[in-house]
Amino acid sequence: MKHPAKIVLCAVLLAGPAGALDLGEEVEVTSGSVTGLSCALEAQKGADLAVLGSCPLSEARSEIVVFDVAEKQIYRLSTKKVFRYELEKAYGGGSIDFSGKVVAIDKKTGIATVDVGEYSVNRKPKPGAFKGCL
Repeated sequence: MKHPAKIVLCAVLLAGPAGALDLGEEVEVTSGSVTGLSCALEAQKGADLAVLGSCPLSEARSEIVVFDVAEKQIYRLSTKKVFRYELEKAYGGGSIDFSGKVVAIDKKTGIATVDVGEYSVNRKPKPGAFKGCL
């Protein structure tokens, strides 16, 4: 007779990582952090989330991605609807709300590419913009 713990472990390994996405799956992200790929990967590993807002601008040259803090999921956005300059405005402290459909999944990293239907970009706040009570 097989050991029950071994069966459960095998089932978990075959199922893949938690939160894995499928092609064609609908995705909705609220306040996704716009950042560089290396910073998103670091935050996904469990590092301090402050790395998302302080990601060096040099990282934007290679790739800009969206990190969903709630699901700890990284998304690439197709360029059909969302333009790079819009993401650059939110890079390093801004966010994006979007909904769309997964059209590709990178086999190596598991990062999904989303064909965005609707979105709104929240720009990075200017330094000193907060004028509330402290």
